[in-house]
Amino acid sequence: MIRLTDEQVMAAAAPERLVNIVSAPGSGKTTVAAERFGFLRYQHSDRRGVLGLSFTRAAVSELATRIAGRWGSTCLTFPHRVLTLDTLHTLLLDALLSANLISWPNGHVKLDVKDDYRGYSGHRWLTPSNYRRQAGLNSQREVVSQGRRVTVPGGGIGNKEYHDALLRAGIVSHGDLREVLTQALEVSELRDYVANWLAGSFRHFIIDEVYDAASLDLIVTLIAAEAGLGVTVIGDPRQALYGWRGATPEKVAVLLTSTSDPFAGYEQTESFRFSGKQMPVLARTLRDGKPATIPRISSNDIDVALARQWSDLWKAGDNVLPLAYRNVNNSTDAAINLLLDVFTQAQLGRNSHGREAAITQLRLDRERFIAEQVAVMRPLLADLRNGRDPKDVLDALRGAAMILGAPRRPNRLKESAENARVEELRSLAIRLQQPSLIPGLTVHQAKGGEWPRVGVVFSEHESRLLAAGLRELEGDDCVVYVALTRAKYLCGRLAGDFALDFGDPVAAEP
Repeated sequence: MIRLTDEQVMAAAAPERLVNIVSAPGSGKTTVAAERFGFLRYQHSDRRGVLGLSFTRAAVSELATRIAGRWGSTCLTFPHRVLTLDTLHTLLLDALLSANLISWPNGHVKLDVKDDYRGYSGHRWLTPSNYRRQAGLNSQREVVSQGRRVTVPGGGIGNKEYHDALLRAGIVSHGDLREVLTQALEVSELRDYVANWLAGSFRHFIIDEVYDAASLDLIVTLIAAEAGLGVTVIGDPRQALYGWRGATPEKVAVLLTSTSDPFAGYEQTESFRFSGKQMPVLARTLRDGKPATIPRISSNDIDVALARQWSDLWKAGDNVLPLAYRNVNNSTDAAINLLLDVFTQAQLGRNSHGREAAITQLRLDRERFIAEQVAVMRPLLADLRNGRDPKDVLDALRGAAMILGAPRRPNRLKESAENARVEELRSLAIRLQQPSLIPGLTVHQAKGGEWPRVGVVFSEHESRLLAAGLRELEGDDCVVYVALTRAKYLCGRLAGDFALDFGDPVAAEP
């Protein structure tokens, strides 16, 4: 039996059609979202669904689990659902295709949607000297491959022939799908169709972590509100993180003031996370935007290490096992990731970050890979543990990728990159000797989580932000804020990061 605070009850049972719930860290945001979902689900017998939305599969799974645990599994029977925003976008594009309002190459009306194009022919690293192929609509509302100058380096397809082949096969990345839908919603007839489809399918949206929303997410939300749906948005302007999805947290304020009916505001100020002497004071200081510092701490005295970049976590302490080295953008990195995956599963009970991308990059049959991974990779871990030269292990790892079903052996990298991968395996060998390990996560991976004791690695820039006082809706400030509010009672700086000592630190509990 859960016990709700007065603030939670008021927000969960809010009578207004449009509701904005601002939740502090540890204030039971997911609890309120689940409670409001059930309240709206059983409020009346409208045949249309209540739709819960978030941005990651993990967040959607957590919300659905909370709803089922609180209200029973029948609460989520169709048409009531919990989805990622990307899944909703796919449904909207499917509706436009099925209605023949836009056309896909080769007449596809159901698409094979991928996280990205890694592992497909033509995918490579693109720089500002290149053009990236991107799906879009022409004047006849046909989906075509369009070229755009690269502004931010990253993976993608630069050759029109390769991109056209994927589109003709009905294969599309989430990024391309979002671009097509964004262009479609600029056409009044298509926008009206989407509004009517939403109004006929759902009666209320509940959007978790709204400050992580990208422009398209907010456009769809505004269309829903204008179509008469109820909309509840839940989030914290100090915890906006998902810039990789094109998040535009500053535009949430525009959404909240763009509807004919105003959004009713509800604050969740009481936190259930923080205890002891340090964290209640630190959390209040951060939320007030005041300068703060935190004490030094050893990696032996924490339960998790957090940093902005994976590379920083490998320097946080020999007992810290990060879940990745970097994003997977080539076959060699994919093979290293899958070797790491065997170790993270065994030691931490968690998959490596990027595991699915690595499987795709190497073009492995997933079922075969799962059946054979441990048998193929564990001997290589044993070799590292027993002192085999990491250069030899890296060479053997490329052969292991082929044993697992990769169509070709991963290529050697340029000398500097090759040497860096050897050093990464050397770092893994050190951890293979440790009696116990704790997870190392990026702040993005840690969002929504909590641990008793947390160590953070800060750059000089991040330390200066903390010393100046953190601001709402500023990307770097939000990263620091999220990192420092994961701890229940102890948070400290890990050795090896940049330290600034301005004023008196918020002391750790002895």
